[in-house]
Amino acid sequence: MKTLAIISEFNPFHNGHKYLLEEARRKTMADIALTIMSGDYVQRGEPAIIDKYKRSDSAMKSGFDMVIEMPAFITLQSAEYFALGSIKILEKLGVDYLCFGIENINPDEFLNSVDTLIDKADELDKLTKENLDSSSFTKARYDATVKILGSDKFISSNNVLALEYIRAIRKINSKMSPIPIKRISSTNKDIDLKSTKISSSTAIRENILNDYRCHVPDFSYEAIESSKKFYGIPNMEYEFDLFKYLLLINQKPMADILAYEQGLDNYLFKTALKNDNLKDFLKESTTKRYTSSRIKRLILNYLLDNKADFNDYDLDFYKVLAFNKKSQYIFRNSKSKPVLTKKDMDKLPASDQFILSKMLDASNMYSLGQGQELNQDLNKKIRRY
Repeated sequence: MKTLAIISEFNPFHNGHKYLLEEARRKTMADIALTIMSGDYVQRGEPAIIDKYKRSDSAMKSGFDMVIEMPAFITLQSAEYFALGSIKILEKLGVDYLCFGIENINPDEFLNSVDTLIDKADELDKLTKENLDSSSFTKARYDATVKILGSDKFISSNNVLALEYIRAIRKINSKMSPIPIKRISSTNKDIDLKSTKISSSTAIRENILNDYRCHVPDFSYEAIESSKKFYGIPNMEYEFDLFKYLLLINQKPMADILAYEQGLDNYLFKTALKNDNLKDFLKESTTKRYTSSRIKRLILNYLLDNKADFNDYDLDFYKVLAFNKKSQYIFRNSKSKPVLTKKDMDKLPASDQFILSKMLDASNMYSLGQGQELNQDLNKKIRRY
């Protein structure tokens, strides 16, 4: 049996995601489709608009056979480590095809550009470092990429992430085949809803209090509206209050935390002293070098005590959020251990139990901020479809 995978956030699940899955199945003719999905926090360094269980339910109803939760420390990193951590997990599951969306460019041209950038990796790194003193890593990498390719058509957050997926596949010598699928109608950065009814996650979140219904499948709309009714729209003020306590009062060290850079602790300490809310704090602390997403990821990693050395762990488990009968093929053939119950958790080696405990901490922090029940990972039965 052949398996395809999509690395996702589904924040929220929308018509474009449904199209991506349909195209992935059509192109690969795979028997099983799984997704490794960010948990309750996403790569932008924010709480997801609805919790992981509602998002995984939407994914299963759209046609996935299994949803796996991405460890929080992988989610809360830059594209390079986000991609590498996810690919390592998928490799142990025996995934045959990795499918992903790209923008502004056709698949063949995209793959040619990727080959050029990987072949010229040393030159890319050198140009990036030359620009790093005056800008963020993201901007420095952008300028270096444009110079090597001679065009900015390749550059978008989705394409850069897709590049990192392929770089990760090659780095670990995986036989996984990358399958780029061109997005239609909308790009990731669009903030306006499209008349085509396929709009970006960003646009849907921006219009979550307006009429966005036709841009998401019915099951996703019902999940979002139910969550809005009971819990409201998530924000990071709760997490920001925790952050200020740990930084200003507890003065917890920051030096070994993921996304930290020397001097950031003193810089953020001074900024947090002057600002009572997250919006003002981010406005003052964001610079060309330190993007708001990086600062928000650092805040969450700091709260969760996610350390830089977590990237050295060789994870030998995958946490299942939902599955169907067909996906049991993965349980039988994967090189790592599935976690569905408390008993499964207890059987893991100490290092895997430790990383899993960090995932549970992230879920509980989200639940506290949203006024939801604690310890859902231990008490909630995994959905079988």
